[in-house]
This record gives sequence, C-alpha cells and structure tokens, in this order.
Amino acid sequence: MFKRRFAVFCTILTVVSIVLAACSPAGSPGEAGSASEAAAPAAGVAVAPAGEFPIVSEPITIKAFICPNSSVKDYNDNEYTRWLTNLTNISLELDIPPVPDAQQKLNLMLASGDLPEVIIGCNIRLDQMQILAQQGLVLPLNDYIDKYGVEFKKVYEAYPQIEDLITLLDGKIYGLPHVNDCYHCSMSQKMWVYQPWLDKLGLEVPTTTEEFYQMLKAFKEQDPNGNGLDDEIPLSGTTFTNGGWHSPIDQFIMNSFVYNDVVTPNGARHLILEDGTVKAAFTEPGWQEGLAYLHKLYSEGLIDPQAFTNDSSLIQQLGENADVPILGAVGAGWYGVFTQNGGPSGRWKEYTPIAPLEGPSGMRQTPRTPYQPTGGQANFVITNQAKNPEAAFRLADVFYGFDSTTNSVFGVEGEDWVRASDTDVSIAGGKALYTVLKVWGGEPQNRHWSQTVPTFRTNEYRMAQTYNPDDPLERWLFEWTRDLMEPYGTTDKAVPPLVFTEEQSKLFGELNTSVLTAVDEWTANFIIGNADVEADWDTYLATLNDTGLPQFLEIYQTAYDAKYK
Repeated sequence: MFKRRFAVFCTILTVVSIVLAACSPAGSPGEAGSASEAAAPAAGVAVAPAGEFPIVSEPITIKAFICPNSSVKDYNDNEYTRWLTNLTNISLELDIPPVPDAQQKLNLMLASGDLPEVIIGCNIRLDQMQILAQQGLVLPLNDYIDKYGVEFKKVYEAYPQIEDLITLLDGKIYGLPHVNDCYHCSMSQKMWVYQPWLDKLGLEVPTTTEEFYQMLKAFKEQDPNGNGLDDEIPLSGTTFTNGGWHSPIDQFIMNSFVYNDVVTPNGARHLILEDGTVKAAFTEPGWQEGLAYLHKLYSEGLIDPQAFTNDSSLIQQLGENADVPILGAVGAGWYGVFTQNGGPSGRWKEYTPIAPLEGPSGMRQTPRTPYQPTGGQANFVITNQAKNPEAAFRLADVFYGFDSTTNSVFGVEGEDWVRASDTDVSIAGGKALYTVLKVWGGEPQNRHWSQTVPTFRTNEYRMAQTYNPDDPLERWLFEWTRDLMEPYGTTDKAVPPLVFTEEQSKLFGELNTSVLTAVDEWTANFIIGNADVEADWDTYLATLNDTGLPQFLEIYQTAYDAKYK
C-alpha cells in the first residue's frame, strides 16, 4: 500500500528540541557516547543465541510506548501480538495513547525522564535522536547488532547506505529504522488528469507546461462534462499541512522550472544539494518563473481558488462529485487522495497520471529520493530504563524477518495471507512469494499492527505479492512510476538525512517554522496576485533573510559538511 503522507514535521521538532534542551546535562554536544554508555543498565535475563527461539526460557514483560496506527482496533487483543509473544516468550506492556496525542505524550515523557523500556513506531528523526543520545536516554545498539542481528544485518546487505544514514555523530546507532522501499513513493509527486475529458475533447496527454495550460483552458471553456454549466474545475489542490499526499498546487508543476524536493528528511522543504552546497529552491530564478506560470493559470480561472484552503476531505468531494465529474486535474501521490479507491463511482479508474512536464527552458524532472527506504528515522528505540536490553534487541531483530514483516502488515498466515504457489504471478510479473487473501485497508482490525513495528520490505518483497486483478493498485502504481516517472527521476540533488547538534536542532526548529511560513504565504500571494512576482521579488527575498534563511541554510551546510566532507 501507499506510504502515509509525511505532513507533520517542524512542529514536532521544535517541541522536542525545546523540551529536551530544558533537561539536557552539561557537557559538549559531541560527547554523546560517554553519556549513553554510562546510562546502560545491567544485562538482565539470559537470552537464547542469535536466531534461536524462544528468546528467553521463562516469560518476561517489556514496557513499550507505541505511536499507534488508527487502523488497529486493539493492540493488546491482536493476532500479531499473540504471534509475537508465542514465538519469543516476551510480552509487551503497552502504553498506547490516542493517535492525535501520541507525539505530544512522547515529548512530555522524554522531558520528564519517566520512560518505558522501548519506544516503537514513532519514527524519531536523526536530529531528535542526537539529543536523546546526548542525554543518555537511549542505548547504543552497535554491539547488539553485531551479536544478535541475524535479520537486521540483511538490511545492510540490501541497502549498504542505511548503516551510515542511521549512525549519529559519535559513530553509534541508537535506533532501528522501518524499511519500506516503496518504489512509487520514491517518485511520488504525480499529476492526474481526467481521461474521459481528454477523450471527449480529442486532446493528447500533455507533455509540456504549454500543453498543460492549453488542456486546462479546454477543460474550462469546452464543457467536457456536458451539463451545459460552467462548473468544471480545471486544476485544484490542497494545503500542505491539511491536504492529501503531494496535492498542493505548486508541487508537481514547480519541477518544470526548478528542482523541488517537497519534504527533506530532516523536515525542511524545497532544498537542493548542488556540488556539495545546500540551497533553497524558493530563492532560485526557476522558482520565480514557476510562480509566474502558476499566476497565469490562476488569473485565467484555471486554478480552483479553494486550492489554498482545501483539506483532504474537500479534495475528495471534488473528485467524487455526485452528479457529474467536475475535477479535471490534481496533483497527488496516488489517486486515493482525491477519489475513493475501489469506490462505486469508478472515478478512481478514470484518472490517469502524466509524466513530468517539460518547462520553457527544457527542464523535465521529478525528485527521486535515494533515502526513501528509511529516511534515517528510528522506529525502534531501547531506553536507559530497559531491564533486559539484550532481550529487547532480539525482539526488535524478529521484526525484520519475513514472517514478522508479513504478519505485522497483512495479518494471520493461512487466513489473511498464504505463501504463494509455484504458478502464482507477482505484481512485477515474475514468480510470486506470498498471496494476500484479505485487504484490510484503513478498516479498524485486530489481525495485524498495520506497519507500527519495523518491517523489512524491499521493493523486491513488495513486488513479489501475487497480483490480484480485483485490486490492481500496486501494479498500476509500479507501472506508472516505472514508465512515466523513472525516465525523469533525479537523485543527485537530494539532501540526505543529517545529524544536528543540540544547539543546531533547537535553532533549526525555530527557523524552519518561520522560513517555511513566510515561503507558503508569499507563494500563495504570488499565485493569487496579491503580490507581483516581478515587482515584489526583492522584497520577498529580503523577508526571507529577515526570518532567518541564511542561518537556516548555514545549519544545514554545517551538518552536511560534518558528515560528508
């Protein structure tokens, strides 16, 4: 299934940085190793050798805090929970906050020092982990990986770059990642157009920004839904924070003018790595040109005025309009953002993605993140309160095995999924590895943990699922991405996940909020016409400088140089 849209970024970092700074011990930011090692508890109970089960001879309990998934009805009364306990002899005493409160509760818990033994599913970024390690709140895992990492070492074999991505400034690893190599997610800025309108008007799929403009004009002027009303919406979108995955108006289109990586691993947006220098896309001439193009669309009534206030529910209402289709084009990571996947209207089958558009200068690209499998985030952490850290790590290693990955994502073997037969054909067209019998989607259930624990899903694993023609989503997304996006995929401009010092992290959170707020406000005003993209451009740049853009870029550059130069 598609990757969940990453919408919450700077607020969490700001809160964590400020809260943790308040309880930070004295000492140099670079002295993380000694603090963590000093906090390490005793070894605890004896565990079985690597790869042998059960992990402990007598049952034990480990206290765990989890950031839950709303599609899981009850983590305690859950088939995956029972499978894990039966295999390992380890029970989890779960602290499960309501989904909207999870990050806030985690931040307060970290600040108070009242910690569980492990933290699961919270996707803590490297810069946040640096602060936790510095304070000795989390344990280094390098020795445990060497001794017990039977399954986790396979992650390094598949993705050698991951070890470096999850390593902090002291050379140690403090958190294990969720590994999900979602191929279509790695090139997720897509644009969708309503194919029946193209067919009715005799239009070809646009390949340039000029052709895209002419298509939108035809959608507006030629009544493609045939109801005699001026109700067609040529192009719409949503806000960044409350909308659908990659559905803001400027995301897909801006890549025809300037490299536009919408979410950088540390939580920033619109950054470019060029010859070892970190730059802001939103100060480049191409950004100005892209804004001028978008203003032209808006001034001619081709962009929905509500695109700057729409949320995810409103954009889906447009896509599923009951009487006649009214939405001509929309940017999104997948069609489920603006239609109901598998819904009775059938609209989900009628929108087609288009390849990146060639801009006036010949630029034609889509950001392809080389860091997508993990993003450098920690999905499993052992705290300094762990009574049995070796047992906790061995439990974590289980998560990366085939059985745990498949059970935790799809449910019970033999009921929700089975191992494929020799004749089953995979999504990619080869021999399948497993067959999913029941697709739960977002429906609350007690069969699995819905990607809460770490998993190890390579692209090969994802594509090895038996193809089901009644559920074509994954094959379609794979083929569309391969055929339309990959020829234009750009990786060399992506900023990698970086580790900030505590001082850098605190300042980053403050600056990230102020800079991006200013960028979003000015972008909307330029497009709408409340500001003139030519006359007011210098004022815009001056405003960004006043909000701290130079210091913001300096933090990124310093962190990049520390790790890669």
